[in-house]
Amino acid sequence: MTVLHELKAAGIPVAVASDNCRDPFYGFGDHDVLEVLNMAARIAHLDRPWENWPRTVTTTAADLMGLPNLGRIGVGLPTDLILFKARNFSELLSRSQRDRTVLRQGRAIDTTLPDYRELDDLLHENSAVETASIQTKPASAG
Repeated sequence: MTVLHELKAAGIPVAVASDNCRDPFYGFGDHDVLEVLNMAARIAHLDRPWENWPRTVTTTAADLMGLPNLGRIGVGLPTDLILFKARNFSELLSRSQRDRTVLRQGRAIDTTLPDYRELDDLLHENSAVETASIQTKPASAG
């Protein structure tokens, strides 16, 4: 993270990502790309100029993964995007932005977070997979 500014200045495409999916490796994730950008801004000091840093989680990230239709807005492209009430990047990164509007195929979707109890079955499924994985690992020679 310490050389992102230098890499970008050298013309090397820079993307940031996170295991932000509430799995065994990071149990607190919520698939929030803004949180990833916000964390990167703080950790890697992605401050001024603000204008290009959001590309690290949008267009540049999509390009590096070979997904040319994602992370951008344009005629003929999917209308999947997130609208925030912030007027500038400082406001965007200063608050949680939980009041965002998410568009899928051009239509606002319900972004109400589920009650954690609704996720219990998923958690138990993941625990079963973790347990099975641990039980099938060969014992270390010792």
